[in-house]
Amino acid sequence: MMSFKDKKIPRAKNAELIGVDSSVVAKMTEEMALSGINVHSMMILRNGQVACEGWSKPLTSDTPHMAYSVSKSFLATAYGFALAEGLITRETRFVDVFPEYANIKDKNLERLTIHHLLTMTAGKQTAIRGEKSNEWIKTFIKAKWIFSPGEGWRYVNDNYYIASAMLVKVLGVSITEFLTDRLYKPLGIEVPFWETAPGGVEAGGWGLMLKTEDIAKLILCYHNNGVYDGEQVIPEFWVEEATTQMHDNSDVEKHRDSQAGYGCGFWKCAGVENAFRCEGVFCQYAISLKDYDACIIMTSEHSDLQETLDVIWKYVPDMFIEPFDTDETTPFTLPEETAVVVKPRSAMELKINGNTYKIRKCKFANMIGFPVSIFPMPVIFFAQQRGGNMDNISFDFNDEGVNLSWSEDGGFENCLQINMNGSDSDGYVRIGELNLKVKAYAYWENENTLVVKIRPLVAVARRVLRFEFSGKRIKMYPSTIPSTDEKAKKIGDKLKCILIGRWFHWWIDFLVPKVGRILNPIHYGKIKK
Repeated sequence: MMSFKDKKIPRAKNAELIGVDSSVVAKMTEEMALSGINVHSMMILRNGQVACEGWSKPLTSDTPHMAYSVSKSFLATAYGFALAEGLITRETRFVDVFPEYANIKDKNLERLTIHHLLTMTAGKQTAIRGEKSNEWIKTFIKAKWIFSPGEGWRYVNDNYYIASAMLVKVLGVSITEFLTDRLYKPLGIEVPFWETAPGGVEAGGWGLMLKTEDIAKLILCYHNNGVYDGEQVIPEFWVEEATTQMHDNSDVEKHRDSQAGYGCGFWKCAGVENAFRCEGVFCQYAISLKDYDACIIMTSEHSDLQETLDVIWKYVPDMFIEPFDTDETTPFTLPEETAVVVKPRSAMELKINGNTYKIRKCKFANMIGFPVSIFPMPVIFFAQQRGGNMDNISFDFNDEGVNLSWSEDGGFENCLQINMNGSDSDGYVRIGELNLKVKAYAYWENENTLVVKIRPLVAVARRVLRFEFSGKRIKMYPSTIPSTDEKAKKIGDKLKCILIGRWFHWWIDFLVPKVGRILNPIHYGKIKK
């Protein structure tokens, strides 16, 4: 990766000195913890300076984090640069860029522009990720129209991939290369990893891995009308356009902050006036609060976006105060992850040491397109290559712990040294283009059951594998933290509010408890001959 001069956001001596009440911030993060909102990192800026910042261990300020749909704000910024430089127009049509599809008799496709795609007014209804072949553009074209371009609004992730493909074709370079001198270098952002689709085009609507301060730099630049460190980095006209509501979506979205309107890669906010935000699933946020000259940035693993915003809005009015100097500022801390578990080693190690186990594939998991991987689903959901179908699992025990080896679909083979001595171990796991740093540890739950916990540091979830040994046979019980059961229950409760009627509620109550078993089925195996 290229590295540029680091232009860190200035740090204040203390929060109160720039008008942030550190005790109110502490109350907010405490309520988040009590509500089950597991915050990975947070930065609060005011007057262009950092008032508070913190990371939940083992994460640090240098740890990139999956940005999910915050990626859309970066792609929209690339579009803004292209507009300013006359490289593309708002009226540039899909068929202008990809004339090979112009002979399809489809009036809506003929009308579809890049601006429709980026403002979520395209009109196509595609799967969030679905069972796409390597022909992602063809998959998009085959999807049904739910309205004509510009005549409605739907939040569709794939719109941003198609826009990304259009931009790459027009620009003649990757989005990453295009943004390097225009955005990353002026903001002092080390060029980040961005997942790509088949053919090498950036996914557009997801896939960026960013440090918390990288996200903070982008929102601060937009907050200051495109200016960063005294330089006009992002065109001012584009900041105004991207953060202004372009279409009324109040009849489509269910939650008040989602109903407040969408610009181009940015959402308007309902909980606070004169505010806009970048937003990614599992509560990745960068919020500009213009009336307070403040920004709030956070990464998280929480599934309820509105619940998190409601907690933030509750404390915003009291958080910002008249500046004063003090030595009695409240320390900013985030809860650490659960401590490493240490238990006595098992005599079973002597019996299974060096064995390789053949694991039977789960047919249903393969049918729905999500065979179990060492990476939990939130990590690989949008990935081009998901791996899965863990197989050829071998255990080689040593004084520090166990050397775990396995294979996954796509020819991916990995080996991790996993500690069992009271500390977690560091390693890397590669599945497709994802080569992620992980921390891991293991312990014997009982004489026959080995528990392995693996945490990709960039991710919003951890993988737990319970291996139960009996003679020559093995059972593998996969799960995730936070659990899929928790997420499914919250989704089910929301559906009950939307779908009125005993029949609907019966089906919800029937299906929700089964989600965990569907996504994380028991796997059976035996020693490989």
